[in-house]
Amino acid sequence: MKKNSIVILVLLFLTVFISGCINILPTLEEDSITPGKGKLEIYLTDSFEKYKANDSENYLEVNITISRIEADIAGVDEEAEGEWIVLKEWAEGEEPQFDLITLQDVSELLVDGSFDAGKYTQLRLFISEVSVLVEGGASEEPVEIPSVYQTGIKLIHPFEIVDGEETVLTIDFDAEKSVVKTGNGEYKLKPVIKVITGSTDEEDG
Repeated sequence: MKKNSIVILVLLFLTVFISGCINILPTLEEDSITPGKGKLEIYLTDSFEKYKANDSENYLEVNITISRIEADIAGVDEEAEGEWIVLKEWAEGEEPQFDLITLQDVSELLVDGSFDAGKYTQLRLFISEVSVLVEGGASEEPVEIPSVYQTGIKLIHPFEIVDGEETVLTIDFDAEKSVVKTGNGEYKLKPVIKVITGSTDEEDG
Protein backbone atom coordinates (compact mmCIF):
# COMPACT_ATOMS: atom_id res chain seq x y z
CA MET A 1 0.00 0.00 0.00
CA LYS A 2 2.82 2.35 0.94
CA LYS A 3 4.58 1.48 -2.33
CA ASN A 4 1.46 2.37 -4.33
CA SER A 5 1.24 5.73 -2.57
CA ILE A 6 4.83 6.54 -3.51
CA VAL A 7 4.13 5.65 -7.16
CA ILE A 8 1.06 7.90 -7.20
CA LEU A 9 3.04 10.79 -5.67
CA VAL A 10 5.79 10.37 -8.26
CA LEU A 11 3.24 10.37 -11.08
CA LEU A 12 1.60 13.52 -9.70
CA PHE A 13 4.99 15.22 -9.43
CA LEU A 14 5.85 14.32 -13.03
CA THR A 15 2.47 15.58 -14.23
CA VAL A 16 2.94 18.94 -12.52
CA PHE A 17 6.54 19.21 -13.76
CA ILE A 18 5.65 18.43 -17.38
CA SER A 19 2.73 20.87 -17.32
CA GLY A 20 5.03 23.60 -16.07
CA CYS A 21 7.55 22.92 -18.82
CA ILE A 22 4.83 23.12 -21.46
CA ASN A 23 3.68 26.47 -20.10
CA ILE A 24 7.12 28.02 -20.32
CA LEU A 25 7.86 26.77 -23.82
CA PRO A 26 7.84 29.59 -26.42
CA THR A 27 4.68 29.72 -28.53
CA LEU A 28 4.43 30.83 -32.14
CA GLU A 29 2.51 34.06 -32.26
CA GLU A 30 0.08 34.70 -35.10
CA ASP A 31 2.01 37.73 -36.34
CA SER A 32 5.45 36.12 -36.12
CA ILE A 33 7.57 36.03 -39.29
CA THR A 34 8.77 32.75 -40.80
CA PRO A 35 12.59 32.41 -40.89
CA GLY A 36 13.96 33.56 -44.24
CA LYS A 37 11.08 35.94 -44.76
CA GLY A 38 10.23 39.52 -43.85
CA LYS A 39 7.02 41.47 -43.54
CA LEU A 40 5.99 43.85 -46.31
CA GLU A 41 3.28 46.50 -46.15
CA ILE A 42 2.31 48.62 -49.16
CA TYR A 43 0.01 51.63 -48.92
CA LEU A 44 -1.74 53.78 -51.55
CA THR A 45 -2.05 57.55 -51.20
CA ASP A 46 -2.03 60.87 -53.04
CA SER A 47 0.18 63.19 -51.05
CA PHE A 48 -0.47 66.29 -53.14
CA GLU A 49 -2.06 68.89 -50.89
CA LYS A 50 -4.06 70.88 -53.39
CA TYR A 51 -6.04 70.14 -56.52
CA LYS A 52 -6.40 72.80 -59.16
CA ALA A 53 -8.42 73.04 -62.35
CA ASN A 54 -6.92 70.91 -65.13
CA ASP A 55 -7.39 73.43 -67.97
CA SER A 56 -11.18 73.64 -67.99
CA GLU A 57 -11.62 70.50 -65.89
CA ASN A 58 -11.74 69.95 -62.17
CA TYR A 59 -11.84 66.33 -61.06
CA LEU A 60 -14.18 65.58 -58.19
CA GLU A 61 -13.36 61.86 -58.32
CA VAL A 62 -10.57 59.81 -59.87
CA ASN A 63 -11.50 56.17 -59.38
CA ILE A 64 -9.03 53.36 -60.06
CA THR A 65 -9.59 49.62 -59.79
CA ILE A 66 -6.54 47.55 -58.88
CA SER A 67 -6.45 43.85 -59.78
CA ARG A 68 -2.90 42.75 -58.90
CA ILE A 69 0.41 43.92 -57.45
CA GLU A 70 3.71 42.20 -58.22
CA ALA A 71 7.35 42.69 -57.29
CA ASP A 72 10.57 41.72 -59.05
CA ILE A 73 13.04 39.97 -56.75
CA ALA A 74 16.63 40.28 -57.96
CA GLY A 75 18.72 37.24 -58.89
CA VAL A 76 21.38 35.82 -56.61
CA ASP A 77 24.06 37.63 -58.66
CA GLU A 78 24.27 40.36 -61.30
CA GLU A 79 24.05 37.91 -64.19
CA ALA A 80 21.05 36.00 -62.89
CA GLU A 81 17.59 37.12 -63.97
CA GLY A 82 15.08 38.26 -61.42
CA GLU A 83 11.67 36.75 -60.82
CA TRP A 84 8.25 38.40 -60.66
CA ILE A 85 6.19 37.32 -57.66
CA VAL A 86 2.58 38.17 -56.86
CA LEU A 87 2.22 40.24 -53.70
CA LYS A 88 -1.55 40.57 -53.87
CA GLU A 89 -4.19 39.50 -56.37
CA TRP A 90 -7.93 39.98 -56.20
CA ALA A 91 -10.48 37.68 -57.79
CA GLU A 92 -12.44 39.01 -60.75
CA GLY A 93 -15.38 41.03 -59.49
CA GLU A 94 -13.75 41.56 -56.09
CA GLU A 95 -11.08 44.07 -57.11
CA PRO A 96 -10.99 47.13 -54.81
CA GLN A 97 -11.78 50.57 -56.18
CA PHE A 98 -10.13 53.67 -54.76
CA ASP A 99 -11.04 57.31 -55.26
CA LEU A 100 -7.64 58.98 -55.28
CA ILE A 101 -9.16 62.36 -54.44
CA THR A 102 -10.28 61.00 -51.06
CA LEU A 103 -6.79 59.59 -50.42
CA GLN A 104 -5.29 63.04 -50.07
CA ASP A 105 -3.22 62.83 -46.86
CA VAL A 106 -4.77 59.38 -46.21
CA SER A 107 -3.13 55.99 -46.77
CA GLU A 108 -5.02 52.85 -47.80
CA LEU A 109 -3.43 49.46 -47.09
CA LEU A 110 -2.96 47.34 -50.22
CA VAL A 111 -0.50 44.61 -49.22
CA ASP A 112 0.24 43.10 -45.83
CA GLY A 113 2.12 39.82 -45.87
CA SER A 114 5.29 37.81 -45.38
CA PHE A 115 7.65 37.41 -48.36
CA ASP A 116 11.11 36.05 -49.13
CA ALA A 117 13.95 38.15 -47.81
CA GLY A 118 16.09 39.68 -50.51
CA LYS A 119 16.62 42.65 -52.79
CA TYR A 120 13.77 43.75 -55.03
CA THR A 121 14.12 46.01 -58.07
CA GLN A 122 10.61 47.24 -58.81
CA LEU A 123 6.86 46.89 -58.40
CA ARG A 124 4.23 46.27 -61.05
CA LEU A 125 0.73 47.69 -60.57
CA PHE A 126 -2.16 46.28 -62.59
CA ILE A 127 -5.12 48.64 -63.05
CA SER A 128 -8.21 47.20 -64.72
CA GLU A 129 -10.49 50.25 -64.78
CA VAL A 130 -10.31 54.03 -64.34
CA SER A 131 -13.07 56.64 -64.32
CA VAL A 132 -13.41 60.33 -63.44
CA LEU A 133 -16.18 62.57 -62.25
CA VAL A 134 -15.71 66.10 -63.52
CA GLU A 135 -17.11 69.15 -61.82
CA GLY A 136 -20.44 69.94 -63.47
CA GLY A 137 -20.66 66.45 -64.97
CA ALA A 138 -23.76 64.34 -64.58
CA SER A 139 -21.97 61.00 -64.29
CA GLU A 140 -18.56 59.34 -64.26
CA GLU A 141 -16.56 59.35 -67.47
CA PRO A 142 -14.49 56.30 -68.51
CA VAL A 143 -10.73 56.75 -68.79
CA GLU A 144 -8.86 54.85 -71.49
CA ILE A 145 -5.98 52.69 -70.26
CA PRO A 146 -3.33 52.56 -73.04
CA SER A 147 -2.19 49.05 -73.98
CA VAL A 148 1.31 49.75 -72.64
CA TYR A 149 -0.18 49.91 -69.13
CA GLN A 150 -2.53 46.95 -69.46
CA THR A 151 0.38 44.60 -68.81
CA GLY A 152 1.13 46.42 -65.57
CA ILE A 153 2.59 49.79 -64.64
CA LYS A 154 6.24 49.28 -63.74
CA LEU A 155 7.40 51.32 -60.76
CA ILE A 156 11.20 51.30 -60.56
CA HIS A 157 12.08 51.56 -56.88
CA PRO A 158 14.68 49.17 -55.40
CA PHE A 159 13.96 48.02 -51.87
CA GLU A 160 14.99 45.20 -49.59
CA ILE A 161 13.01 42.79 -47.45
CA VAL A 162 15.15 41.84 -44.46
CA ASP A 163 14.80 38.50 -42.67
CA GLY A 164 12.55 38.95 -39.65
CA GLU A 165 12.04 42.69 -40.19
CA GLU A 166 9.29 44.91 -41.58
CA THR A 167 9.46 46.97 -44.78
CA VAL A 168 6.90 49.68 -45.56
CA LEU A 169 6.32 51.17 -49.02
CA THR A 170 3.85 53.83 -50.11
CA ILE A 171 2.58 54.21 -53.69
CA ASP A 172 1.96 57.93 -54.23
CA PHE A 173 -0.46 58.23 -57.17
CA ASP A 174 -0.90 61.80 -58.46
CA ALA A 175 -4.57 61.88 -59.45
CA GLU A 176 -4.50 65.37 -60.98
CA LYS A 177 -1.62 64.67 -63.37
CA SER A 178 -2.46 61.06 -64.18
CA VAL A 179 -5.63 61.70 -66.18
CA VAL A 180 -5.46 63.87 -69.30
CA LYS A 181 -8.23 65.06 -71.58
CA THR A 182 -7.60 64.41 -75.25
CA GLY A 183 -8.54 66.66 -78.17
CA ASN A 184 -11.69 64.65 -78.87
CA GLY A 185 -12.99 65.23 -75.34
CA GLU A 186 -12.13 61.75 -74.04
CA TYR A 187 -9.90 60.93 -71.08
CA LYS A 188 -6.72 58.88 -71.03
CA LEU A 189 -4.57 57.44 -68.24
CA LYS A 190 -1.03 58.79 -68.10
CA PRO A 191 0.12 57.64 -64.66
CA VAL A 192 2.35 59.87 -62.57
CA ILE A 193 3.39 57.70 -59.65
CA LYS A 194 6.27 57.54 -57.20
CA VAL A 195 7.12 54.95 -54.58
CA ILE A 196 8.27 56.00 -51.13
CA THR A 197 10.12 53.76 -48.69
CA GLY A 198 8.25 54.16 -45.43
CA SER A 199 4.82 55.64 -44.86
CA THR A 200 3.95 59.18 -45.88
CA ASP A 201 3.53 60.00 -42.19
CA GLU A 202 7.14 58.92 -41.56
CA GLU A 203 8.33 61.03 -44.52
CA ASP A 204 6.50 64.12 -43.30
CA GLY A 205 8.03 63.67 -39.88
